[in-house]
Amino acid sequence: MAMWRLLALVAIGVALLWEGRPAYSFAYLFLVLFFLWQHWQTKAASQIRISRRPQESRFFPQDFGEVQLNVVNNSNFPFPWVSLGDKIPHNLLAGGRLERLVFPLPGRAQNELSFNLSPRQRGVYRLGPLELAVGDLFGINTQRFSVPDFQTVVVYPQVHPLTELALPARLPFGNLQAVRRIYPDPTRLAGVRPYEQGDPLRTLHWPATARTHSLQVKQFEHTVTANCLIFLNLHEKDYEVASFYPTTELAISTAASLASALITAGESCGLFTNGSLTEYLPDQKISLSGQDQTLQIPAGQGLAQLTEILTVLAGLEPQLLDFVTLLRSQEQVYAPGSILLWIVPQDSPEILAEAEKQVRAGRQVLLFIVGAKVLHPGLLHRPQGASLQMFAVRSQGGLNHEH
Repeated sequence: MAMWRLLALVAIGVALLWEGRPAYSFAYLFLVLFFLWQHWQTKAASQIRISRRPQESRFFPQDFGEVQLNVVNNSNFPFPWVSLGDKIPHNLLAGGRLERLVFPLPGRAQNELSFNLSPRQRGVYRLGPLELAVGDLFGINTQRFSVPDFQTVVVYPQVHPLTELALPARLPFGNLQAVRRIYPDPTRLAGVRPYEQGDPLRTLHWPATARTHSLQVKQFEHTVTANCLIFLNLHEKDYEVASFYPTTELAISTAASLASALITAGESCGLFTNGSLTEYLPDQKISLSGQDQTLQIPAGQGLAQLTEILTVLAGLEPQLLDFVTLLRSQEQVYAPGSILLWIVPQDSPEILAEAEKQVRAGRQVLLFIVGAKVLHPGLLHRPQGASLQMFAVRSQGGLNHEH
């Protein structure tokens, strides 16, 4: 570029010395190319607008997706070529190679473009800024701009189907029959009985009344709703250094699989962890508590609850808060009959002591061991209805119950 500017100055000098029409024409041409054209190009480039669609994308590992961009030229100036690149993390690139798009952009025109994504690892990623370059046909005047436009891409952890979890079918998830008959469930009809004074009129069973010619009322099963609370241990020091990454990823994947299985079955599920988030999303409804900022998603149901849990799991990283401290700090959220699902690298004596404490309080504890070694293998052989049960998580992603 500097050489071409020097040639333009030389052409002007030659025109002044020779004062001929060809020399002046040549000098004017260089002035237009290197000064006026660059000025027009810069001014027009400032009117190029780029927008992303959508601003947030969500995938599972090994999915294929796109980053869609809309490029609009709001000026009358035509660009022979425009080059557009996006700063995309390596783990999202299809084929591991960064693409750069080159295309013409006439005046008052727009272009729809896309970059291919192939997420390979869970995480919350940030795309951008965009890199825009414009120029003429000969590459003489090339200008580059950075466009501060960003996009969030969420890659969920791997979710394994329920059949790979190998959980006993008789595990009492969700509604448990109450010991004291104080919570009638109107969705569970157990039979009818004769009307007694004080029975609500809304409980009258009209078909039975017509059949017996006497007032009959509905009888319901009495239940309490048990919340399933997943506790994920991501304390760095509890994991072996040699297998730190695969074991922590297996723990996160196990939490995602359990949450998916429970919520899909219509149960109420929450997530509590001592991990930390790499990045917050605007619509996250998690709460932070304590000096070490433990993460809490209260128990809930439905697709929105599952999406919230998977989004948090996507961005989790281990930290230094120990698991027993997490368990003790959340005791106020344990309702009577809660089912506690603890995902830990090892069944240490401290973990078992806390589990026995919760069992004595009338709760059920299920331990999922993601480490290679089980310290108390006898717990793997407990009956399916036991208040304290343990499962060994296998590296291929399934959970296997040893019999």
